[in-house]
Order: sequence, then structure tokens, then C-alpha cells
Amino acid sequence: MRDISIEEGMTEEEIDYIKNKLFQFNISTAPPDQRPISKDINLILKDEDKIYGGLIGKIYRGCLLIETLWLSEDVRGFGYGEKLMMEAEKIAIAEECRFIHLDTFSFQAPEFYKKNGYKGFGVLEGYPDGTKRYYLKKDL
Repeated sequence: MRDISIEEGMTEEEIDYIKNKLFQFNISTAPPDQRPISKDINLILKDEDKIYGGLIGKIYRGCLLIETLWLSEDVRGFGYGEKLMMEAEKIAIAEECRFIHLDTFSFQAPEFYKKNGYKGFGVLEGYPDGTKRYYLKKDL
């Protein structure tokens, strides 16, 4: 056996290599109906001068994962978060997704998502500061 070591830290190329290897494995072993493999969903809220927020997600295996939703504090409370979520939902439905899922910390927006029809399916507890991470889903 070769002398193999574990080291901390990777180059961008090494990160891409490992991600691509997992992607190739998944393609070779996943069920054949993977339409499309994945598709990025990126929605931005802006005017001529400023970015006020955005939603970043990925459609994969018949669902939409919302990875990031952020709004500038000066536009919160005016319905823009709901509008971004509704636009993402429209895209997910058009792409024949069966559900949307996401996660959020207790200090972020779990109540916002629940108000918009998301239901919890898991909570990760045990953070040293008492924070909880909520996992939520909305069926389409």
C-alpha cells in the first residue's frame, strides 16, 4: 500500500476534482430519470443603483433546494421575500418539481418560511450557544 496522508486545506482545483468525482459517481449510480441533472435558480432584487436581495437555489432530482435567501434590512417587511419565494416556486412548478426544501437557523427566519407554507421535517440542536437549525419543506 502506498503512503497516503491526510492534510488540511485544498486548492480550488482539488475541491473541484473531489466534487466532480462525487458527481460522476452519482450519475453512474442514480436512477436514470434525472431531468435535468441540476439547474441553478438565481433571482436578484435590485434597482439601477443597488442590490437589495436575492434567492439562490438549485433544482435537482425533481425538487428545488433554496440555498440562500437574503434581503437588505431597508426592504424587509415590504413583501419582497415572499415575492422572491413565489417566483422560485413558479419556476419549480414549471420545472415539474415535487417540493422545495431549505434550512434556516433559529436567529434567521424559520417563522417567515412557516408563514409561507413550509413545514419542518427536522431540527438540529446542540450548538454551544443554543441555536437551532431548522429543515423545512413545501410540497408543490
